This record gives sequence, structure tokens and C-alpha cells, in this order.
Amino acid sequence: MNFQVLVNKIYPEASIYVFGKTDYKLSRFSFVDKVFHIDEIPADITFDHAFECVGGNGSESAINQIIDLISPEGSIDLLGVSEYPIQINTRLVLEKGITLIGSSRSGTKDIQGVVNLYQQHPDIVEKLSLLKGNEYEVRSINDIINAFESDLSTSWGKTVIKWTL
Repeated sequence: MNFQVLVNKIYPEASIYVFGKTDYKLSRFSFVDKVFHIDEIPADITFDHAFECVGGNGSESAINQIIDLISPEGSIDLLGVSEYPIQINTRLVLEKGITLIGSSRSGTKDIQGVVNLYQQHPDIVEKLSLLKGNEYEVRSINDIINAFESDLSTSWGKTVIKWTL
């Protein structure tokens, strides 16, 4: 979700679509142009760039669906993390000339750019607050264990851990 919020500010003329399979998660994307259920995508939909943020067991089907739908010479940012190797349709990647981009690291320049964007557009922080799930204050090993165990069973939101030493 944070990418869509940032893309809206950096490229205000871009159309932003979100694809998903869970209605209550899709309902949280009020700031995008359109949301689509992955089983109900119109035949005429086109896009040039996609962010895959599914991760886990769903990565393979999400990436392959993007490959099927993306315009020739499009690009895909792979941001979801899968613990296991996945198969992708490399034949169609090559036929369409698709660029796959993978990165899970941000450097100082990236972070400073985001801070500058937040300062220019304070409403971004409010929109990103929709991502917040549970919040835990950690003072001991048991607090850490409880926070991580809770995070494993949470279906929405990022767990925030406040470290208090």
C-alpha cells in the first residue's frame, strides 16, 4: 500500500490499480483509481508497471498473473518475499521483453528522498497509518516473543515494535 500512496504523489497523472483476492483488504485502498479481484479482471485492462507485494506462497501465481497481463516491455518490481523458490513463465517474460526488478534494501539516499516527500506532503503519513496493525512495547525477550507470535497470526497491518531498554 505504501507504494501506491507514494506513486500517487510522485506521478499524480498515473492510474493506479490494486489487484487482490481478499475483499476486506481491497476495501482499504480508497486512494487508488480502481481495485480488482484477481478472479474478475476485465479483458481490456492494461498496465506498464507492476509491484508484486504478495510474498509467501502466493508469489508464484501473482507474478505469473502480472506477466500474463502486463503490456510488452513493461516492468515488474518484485517486493514480496517467498521463503521457497518459485517458478515463473520465463518464456512470456522473454517474448514480451519484460524487465524484472528486485530489491529489498534502501540506502541513505532513498530514505532521505522519502523523508523529503513526507515533509512536502504530510497527508502521506496519515494514509500510511492504514498499514499499522498491532503495536508492542518491548522491554524483555518475552515481549519480543509475544510481538512476533502475534504478528504471525495477524491478517492485516504491519506490527510496530517500540524498543524500550
